Amino acid sequence: MGLCCSLPMLFVIFFYLKKVIKQDFVKIANDTIKTEQEDLRKQNREALEEKLLPLTKELGTFKEKVDKFNINGVENTVKIIDQLNILEKNNKKIEEEARNLTEALTKNQNIKGSYGENILESVLQYSGMVEGIHYIKQYSTSSENIKDNEIHNIRPDIVINLPDNRHLIIDSKVTLSSYIEYIKDKSRLKDYKTEVKKRISELANKNYNNIPDINQPDFIIMYMPIESSVSLLYEDSDIVNLAYKSNIIIAGTSSLLVIIRLVNQLFIQQKQNENVQQIVEAGTNLYDTFVHFCNELLTMQKDFEKLSQEFTTVINRFRRTNKNKPSIFSQINELKKYGINSTKNIPQELLEEYSTVEDEIAGGVV
Repeated sequence: MGLCCSLPMLFVIFFYLKKVIKQDFVKIANDTIKTEQEDLRKQNREALEEKLLPLTKELGTFKEKVDKFNINGVENTVKIIDQLNILEKNNKKIEEEARNLTEALTKNQNIKGSYGENILESVLQYSGMVEGIHYIKQYSTSSENIKDNEIHNIRPDIVINLPDNRHLIIDSKVTLSSYIEYIKDKSRLKDYKTEVKKRISELANKNYNNIPDINQPDFIIMYMPIESSVSLLYEDSDIVNLAYKSNIIIAGTSSLLVIIRLVNQLFIQQKQNENVQQIVEAGTNLYDTFVHFCNELLTMQKDFEKLSQEFTTVINRFRRTNKNKPSIFSQINELKKYGINSTKNIPQELLEEYSTVEDEIAGGVV
């Protein structure tokens, strides 16, 4: 009866303890999880800070560079604007100078002529030619003009010196005004060609081919600085034929460079020929001198042999005596017996008595 009464109580106590234990377990679990979470957060925060620290430094450095770049960019922008302003002013100045130059080259004949001559001389100097050696600038002379058959003073722009005292005349002609008009208006091509024909006729009338003291080919070169204008002329057979009949070759800068290169090649070939000739002359002189030296050696050899024979004859004259008379060497050597105090001795081979010539022949010695 007592046991039966205690069983329900035991179940109550059991369930109560179970509840209490469960609550304590949940609390302990929650506390443990909370502690673990805090530790985990702390570890993650420390690891994250450790990983983010270099990135933070790099971001700081990057920010500094960006700020510096922005500052420099502003300064550079200001400088660029200043340079652009200066460039704009210079462009305006260049445009003004270009207009003035164009006007001068198209209207002033003296400036136009100097312009062509300067470009021509620049091409020559660029090719390695030297004034006074390879070419003469503005050679002044006179010649009979074909147009009026009278003597006129003429002055070719350039006279190029060629090997063998020959020359090549180059005259510069600038047809800039008419060519510019053609560039602006293609219908003005006829005007440009007419001006070129006029320049060809003027050059032909100067009769450069008959200049005294100038030995040149039958043609002269008319140099035109504007290359495109020259190419345009060679498309017209009338201009080509007119230039050919006038013994004139129209040349731009590119073709002039080819001509100058050929001239330089002629100079190189002439120098090589001169060097070869000098080598041949030097070789001939060396050979003749050596032959003379060989003949002198033989003469000297003969003279030495003759002198040796004469010297031997003189010595033998003192050595070869008859049997009853000693040689002069042995007689002088006898003086030492009479108290001559000397440490020197007459060579033994001179003291030896030689047989006479008759004895040598008798003994079979020649």
